[in-house]
Amino acid sequence: MAFVTTIAPMSENKPTPFILVPEYALLKSLPKNLQTRFVTALKLMHEDLASGLCWEQIATQSAISPFHFHRQFSELFKETPGQYLSRVRLQYAVHYIFSEQDYKIIDIAHECGFASSQSLGKALKNALGLTAKQIRAMGVTGTPRQTAEILAKLAHPDECGSLENKLAENLPCELVWYPQRGMKLLPNISTEWDTIFETLGERSTRIMGVTPVNQLENSWQDIKTSIGDWQVCASEHTISLPEGHYFCCDVYIVSDAGYSVALEQLFKTIESAGYQLDPNGYFVEIVRDIEMTVTGGVTFSFQVPVMM
Repeated sequence: MAFVTTIAPMSENKPTPFILVPEYALLKSLPKNLQTRFVTALKLMHEDLASGLCWEQIATQSAISPFHFHRQFSELFKETPGQYLSRVRLQYAVHYIFSEQDYKIIDIAHECGFASSQSLGKALKNALGLTAKQIRAMGVTGTPRQTAEILAKLAHPDECGSLENKLAENLPCELVWYPQRGMKLLPNISTEWDTIFETLGERSTRIMGVTPVNQLENSWQDIKTSIGDWQVCASEHTISLPEGHYFCCDVYIVSDAGYSVALEQLFKTIESAGYQLDPNGYFVEIVRDIEMTVTGGVTFSFQVPVMM
């Protein structure tokens, strides 16, 4: 596999991202009128979890008969509407359990459409073999690899694994040489991306996260990610990144599973191309674009330093 080295301009123009969203890929095959109805149904499934709507109610509100919705959805998505809705609820619940350490489990359960913490606990045990307490602990003492293994169990099913993994096989990666650059450290801001998005909104596109490569296999509590504003003049930089080669991809994602799979594929590509990670470098994440809606996605630029 050959890669062409490019030199990134300091203006950091936005490239077209790769869309790593199973729903987008699946809906392409539908006629426009049916696409519109399915989009309405999917939005209801994602935006109104707390109401506890069943899939039959969602079909009716989307102007599709429950019978036809069940048949068409199952054929297209390779799971029933009920299975999809249950999986989506668990995706959101696991996200909150991992990232919101002070969020009570009962509140997470209600937010995600579960009648009680007990019903959420039963669903977690059946799907993941873990309790909410174990998942919450893993958000501190677990590693990114262990987290990825959990998220993989909640990814979109496919004949040979997950649809996220299948889509990621075509993730375009590029070897880029970057000149020296930097950012102004924002010490009082969260390192959780969702919290950053809620706090800064569209200004999140000014944000860069940098993590030492030699910490990427550590537990979450031992990974020190720094967050800063890279769209400032060089005189304001408090953290500098040395010039060098980076393996990069720009990817549009809407879920933790998509985020995890994109990174996994990027590192696989680096290994298959025969490059070594720079142990003294920083893994870089830049928010290229963000959609400020409940179901909106984020375009990330992931950049991994490599030795030539």
